[in-house]
Amino acid sequence: MNKHIYISSYQGHRLSTHIASLCLAVSMLISSSGALAQTPSPVSVSANSENTTQSTVLAPAPSASSVTAQRFRIENKIDQAVLEKFDAAIKANPAISILEFNGVMDFSGIDIDAIMGLHDRIKQHHLSTTARGLCVGSCALLFMTGYTRTILPAANNRSTRVVLRPITNQYHEFLVEQTDTLIEEIITRSDGKVTKDFIRKIYLVRDDVASIMIQYLAGKSDIHVSFIERAGQKSQPLEPATAEGLGLKIGE
Repeated sequence: MNKHIYISSYQGHRLSTHIASLCLAVSMLISSSGALAQTPSPVSVSANSENTTQSTVLAPAPSASSVTAQRFRIENKIDQAVLEKFDAAIKANPAISILEFNGVMDFSGIDIDAIMGLHDRIKQHHLSTTARGLCVGSCALLFMTGYTRTILPAANNRSTRVVLRPITNQYHEFLVEQTDTLIEEIITRSDGKVTKDFIRKIYLVRDDVASIMIQYLAGKSDIHVSFIERAGQKSQPLEPATAEGLGLKIGE
């Protein structure tokens, strides 16, 4: 069993549901940054689409996955079912070399064992990672641990958003041990381009709106990187502000 270390960053503050707060967080981050203002602000993820929608999320969608010749796609959330499907897929097709995260968020009651299990599989199989659409929380951290990391454009000219935050439990407490494990991998995989000073800014977040956000809009030449500490504050541009500067690639 994994040892969990809890540090509360805003004790006493309880949101009615973790899902609703995540949706609000992404929406407010988009409006705060203004970097890609032409892109509609998403507040939920459709279980059967690469697009985000503006409907209210009532319950977490079940995890979903699909397999192509070399790519294993994960949608909605990371749980034990995803690990089981991945293990079966790579046993049947050892040529799988890419994990694609497509609209993946941390819902209430995250499966920390599944998250760290997927991290182990990325290392074991030397997997590259791609992100399309929303990739929030543990998804963003795992994406950044890939052996190569490629941001893909979302459908219908919407932006892909890699939203870096610490892994948290249902009480909004940081799981520091697991987050730090992924941080060390991120620094290593980027050959030091992602520095400790840069990535550890995620521990400065003060609510569910705050994050380091990496945004990419289809057709743009590069990414936009920003940080927001809490709701209501203007986002701050961060350096490095290029895909190359963070050791990332932009795909089609």
